[in-house]
Amino acid sequence: MTCPDICPTSGTDRLPESKSENSNQDGVPTSVCSPYRPGCIQPPEPKVYPPNAPPRYLPQPTDTTSGDFLGMGSIDPWAAGHLDWTPQSGITGVRPVVDKYSMTRYSTRDWRLNNESVLTPRSVDKAKLFETNTKKQLAETFEEMDKKLNNSNNELDKRIKECEDWKAKVEKTLEAITDEINILDENRARLKGACRILMLPEAISRECLELRTQRYEPDLVRDDAEQELMREVAIVGEIRRVFMNTLAKVEEQMAMNKAAKATIETDWNDKVVCLKLDKENFNWTVDSNLILYHPAVVRWPENACTLEYWKHYCAESIRNCEEVRKKSEDLRGDLMTAIIKGSQDMKLQADRTNAAFGETIAATEGMCEHLEENLKNNLQTIADLESLIANLVATLSNMNDRNKLVTSRLQARNYDRCNVENCRDNAQYALMAEAKYVKEASQKFSNKLREAESVRADLMIYRGILEKEIACKRKSLYIDKDRCSRIRAHMPTPEEFAAG
Repeated sequence: MTCPDICPTSGTDRLPESKSENSNQDGVPTSVCSPYRPGCIQPPEPKVYPPNAPPRYLPQPTDTTSGDFLGMGSIDPWAAGHLDWTPQSGITGVRPVVDKYSMTRYSTRDWRLNNESVLTPRSVDKAKLFETNTKKQLAETFEEMDKKLNNSNNELDKRIKECEDWKAKVEKTLEAITDEINILDENRARLKGACRILMLPEAISRECLELRTQRYEPDLVRDDAEQELMREVAIVGEIRRVFMNTLAKVEEQMAMNKAAKATIETDWNDKVVCLKLDKENFNWTVDSNLILYHPAVVRWPENACTLEYWKHYCAESIRNCEEVRKKSEDLRGDLMTAIIKGSQDMKLQADRTNAAFGETIAATEGMCEHLEENLKNNLQTIADLESLIANLVATLSNMNDRNKLVTSRLQARNYDRCNVENCRDNAQYALMAEAKYVKEASQKFSNKLREAESVRADLMIYRGILEKEIACKRKSLYIDKDRCSRIRAHMPTPEEFAAG
């Protein structure tokens, strides 16, 4: 569809007369002499502009948007034969008709608009607006940057205080575990000293047992002292086993304590380094001479962790260290209990052994005194018996003389008397009775002498037995009273065990 008033499609089409005589549809007067007729030219009519109108070279409120303001039709002799200018000339790019007699390309309104465009300093306004906006943005940006800086400083200050709090807790924990390690090391040295001291009562007990094996056979008995010595050796072995097990636990706990200390020291060192860096960052300003440009740092490090995990790690590190320290304290209590109880048991067993030794020594001394008294009596009896034997020998010698006398008399009377004189007179009977009595007495006292010799031999044997028993008892007393008692006088006390 085309507008017949603007873009006619036929050369015979003409505007209605009534309309062409007044104005076009845009309100612009059109020529009434188209085609030309003589006498149609009208005098100029003054243009009326509204009050307070802008200058003539600027766009006016009465400007039209139509291009046929000269009244030139598309079929006039000077026209090009078609009209391709439309009110959308500034948008579509089409212009008014131009032929060889006219340079008309723009409308008056376009000219005035161009003047307005030229006179309006758009670049200056743009520059001023840009300057104003830029200064405002700079002020806002630096204000926001100051806020961000203050916020960063506040967060750094909070972080520094938080790190200082955790650092104080870690230092307290580190001091506690360090003191615990030192105390446990002292107790470990004390336990090692107790183990070394334990060698003394064990050696004493074994030495006493070995010394008592040197007793003579009648005294090689498993008496109370022997039983207590063997029990003492067994108790020493049990105490040594407890000490060695405790020492192994202490060594393991010491390794755990050192590992916990290394962990807490690493945490403390990290916090010291972090606190130093944060304090340096907090003290840095834009005027600091240590700040540089560092590219590619506005990113999370690969090994960065969350704040929750950091707090959890700090708390867990302290808690683990405290747990290890608590176990170490409990182990120290067990260690000292083992030392004290072990030393007390050793003391009680030593007292039991000493009491058994005392009873054995007292019994042996009493037996030895009684044996010595018996030996003394035996020796006196042997002396008396030897005197009796000597008397018997003298008596037998006298009886032998009497026997010689009577037998000589009988010999003489039996073989020297002659004939009838050799008779059985009273003298002969008396000599016969005397010879019989002397012989019987001699035989009797010979038997007595033999019996005396036998008794003397028995007394000598008994004397040997008594002397052997006395020597045995004195040997036992020497071993128990002199050797063992002197050795056992060096038994360590519980204070020595506790001191290590």
